Amino acid sequence: MSDIPVVLLSGFLGAGKTTLLNDLLKRPEFRDTAVIVNEAGDAGIDHALLETGSDDVLLLEGGCICCRMKGSLNTTLNGLLRRRALDGLSFARVVVEASGLADPAPILHALIADPLFNRHFSIAGVTTVVDAANFPTTLAHHAEGVTQVALADRILVTKTDLASADQIALVETEVAALNPLAERHLLSGATRDGSLIWIDPREAPRPLRRRFMASAVTHAVTTSSLVFPGRLTQDDVDAWLDRVGDLFGGALLRLKGILLLEEVAEPVVLHGVQGLVYSPGTLPDAARATAGENRMVLIGRDLEEQDLVDALTLLASMARAPG
Repeated sequence: MSDIPVVLLSGFLGAGKTTLLNDLLKRPEFRDTAVIVNEAGDAGIDHALLETGSDDVLLLEGGCICCRMKGSLNTTLNGLLRRRALDGLSFARVVVEASGLADPAPILHALIADPLFNRHFSIAGVTTVVDAANFPTTLAHHAEGVTQVALADRILVTKTDLASADQIALVETEVAALNPLAERHLLSGATRDGSLIWIDPREAPRPLRRRFMASAVTHAVTTSSLVFPGRLTQDDVDAWLDRVGDLFGGALLRLKGILLLEEVAEPVVLHGVQGLVYSPGTLPDAARATAGENRMVLIGRDLEEQDLVDALTLLASMARAPG
């Protein structure tokens, strides 16, 4: 059985992820999607629902499945697997809508650490919804909003039709400072592209704004990145990851990199969340032509910028020159 991709949809209270999700679920490209929402109805699915004979699984009119989470996310995902095997419940991918106050890191950590999840599912990234009108206030008062942006692979800025050009520019600046690698899309009104939420975790990071080093500190979140040549061995990478884990522990919110390894012909993708590191594989063919160097990004909370810079410099020092 091939892996079932799972996307975590996050965003602070009122950011618009419910509106986004309701819009996407009506689209044909979401017909084979299972959506997991909080038991309290956090997602607020607002269009017609048809019961499938279970109090925890609903069939939406567009053909999608809505599953109300009971217990842990891992338990709910495993329940969907059982329904798929025993009752013929049909889905090819999953969207998990996190609570507006949820920190995505523990959710991702729990999934990555679960052997059953890794056997049947794969993390297809974090999509975070940001309110163009209210994000500066969220940043100033709510640490959860900061973490949601810092951990995102893709950021959707909503309500741009309700914000001024200056407000939108400020939000884009703050988001880029927190997470320079995340893709950013500005949304106005109804969403018309159902693919916006889906992420290929093997995609190469977006080009860095500076050739060698880019760092930013915003609200106790520090981001540092490095591009460097050469090839590493798997032992080098393992030793570096152990070192980084010992130094930073859970304060390292996220790492994301593309590394050239001596043992592997294709560039290898790495993702890390609070001490756990996993690889979704190698770069797809379309991205390999631009991946002639190693790229690594570290995102930490309450860490000194220089400590992250030193960690990246240590990794680069392990690389052997080509040839």
